[in-house]
Amino acid sequence: MTRRTVLYIGGTGRTGSTMVDQLLGQFDTYFSGGEMAFFWSRGIEAGAICACGEPVRTCSVWSHAVETITDDPDGLAAQMVALRRRFWSPHVFAMIIPGFARRRMREIAELPRTIERLYDDVIATRDIKVFIDSSKEPHYSYILREGSDLDLRFLHLVRDPRAVGRSWQRRKTEAGLTTNEIMEQRSSPMASAYYMFSNIVSEIFWGSRARQYAFLRYEDFVADPAGILTSIGEFAGSPIDPNSVLDGTSFAIGQMHTSWGNPSRVGRTSITIRQDDAWRTELSRCDLVLLTLLNLPLLLRYGYPIRPSRPRRRTLRSRRLRQADLAHR
Repeated sequence: MTRRTVLYIGGTGRTGSTMVDQLLGQFDTYFSGGEMAFFWSRGIEAGAICACGEPVRTCSVWSHAVETITDDPDGLAAQMVALRRRFWSPHVFAMIIPGFARRRMREIAELPRTIERLYDDVIATRDIKVFIDSSKEPHYSYILREGSDLDLRFLHLVRDPRAVGRSWQRRKTEAGLTTNEIMEQRSSPMASAYYMFSNIVSEIFWGSRARQYAFLRYEDFVADPAGILTSIGEFAGSPIDPNSVLDGTSFAIGQMHTSWGNPSRVGRTSITIRQDDAWRTELSRCDLVLLTLLNLPLLLRYGYPIRPSRPRRRTLRSRRLRQADLAHR
């Protein structure tokens, strides 16, 4: 059997991954799955709304996929959520213990196998070549890579940590649920810890796998969406013609089945790709200093200026990153 390609958008949250996910999903050979790491907990257990407007449980795409696996969605969801908690972010630190990862992967083997079957059904019924999973979490990508036969391509998406920190501060209703729940908010220290951990682990897990890893700054994507889309298509192994979807820097959204992600995934009919530099004026002086100092190693590594008024480094030195910079391939 030909290995199924999954384009995994990894790194940290609030980097514009939902927009990139849904934009790629407009192309015929791609499918926007959303943050599949939360499919069972949010989509099935919490009754999340699919981007098509129907609950994930009754959406024509997802209900069909689940029914091919089980006749007890609630029971399977509870099992999958429990298994996922057996290999959570804190367990990454335990991976330095010899044999830990191998033993833990044996214990949760049913999780990646089940996810693989879910992807298989969508790929077959939608007749697509690339399934997009924008879960971000590097440890979840490790579970899929080591526990399935999927051909994972890890697109490491980063954004200026100060923009990410400001995004975590915003109060936003979770439109993907019917409970008026407020999206998680994080302080500058918490957002910085998550930023550093997720991006460093992403590089550790994937950085040495040249064919399966590509690096992309969100700001570079916004500056040249057509060029970046072409490069992503080459990386994922399914060519993309940007002009078939993009109208300058805007694109229309057809019917989508993004299962989970930013609330903006629901109800949008079009998107204009633009820089969101509001953080430059909205962040307090204290938060700006904190986010700069706490993220300084990666701020410099990823080519962002210490002083926001200065421009980003246009190119990233390959001897430092050792990975493909999609903006300059």
